[in-house]
Amino acid sequence: MYATKAESLELVSYRLQDLAAGWYRTWELSKETHAPPTSWREFSEAFLKHYMLVETKRARVNNFLNLHQGSMSAKEYDLQFNSLARYTPTIVANMEDRVHRYVVGLGPHLINEYMTVELQPGMDIARMQAYAENLEVRKEQQQDEQEWNGSQCKRTRFSGSFCEPSDSNRQPEFKQLANNMSP
Repeated sequence: MYATKAESLELVSYRLQDLAAGWYRTWELSKETHAPPTSWREFSEAFLKHYMLVETKRARVNNFLNLHQGSMSAKEYDLQFNSLARYTPTIVANMEDRVHRYVVGLGPHLINEYMTVELQPGMDIARMQAYAENLEVRKEQQQDEQEWNGSQCKRTRFSGSFCEPSDSNRQPEFKQLANNMSP
């Protein structure tokens, strides 16, 4: 919007409703008459101090430190990571720390591919998250394809023909079995 810092804070204050709007008006009136314009940092610290208990903030920091993808999709993990990371500015102070923390929490099905990607210079969190989502989609597609191929193999067995497995060690057994069954 190309707003100045002071204008940005003013725009945010218009979005406050009910009790928060009343708190903001009171907070602004409590400042000295010739005080410099309020900075975003000053506002957000005062707002969080008033509306977020220290215990709640600590709990969110702990949630961030213990965050692991587990059964979440890559997109769900991204959302949780981004939501909780804002409570830990010193832990993810720079992009390398942020990327590393993100990779550490990934599930085992993604982490191996990520260890090398993380080391690339200039890798930022947005690229890592997009990469995770794309990689997960590809893995799901491969799994669906394998399941589909497996179900096709079972159908052909019931219709009277054999489906040869891809394992080269077992192929001779199936060929021998098929040869023994023919007259």
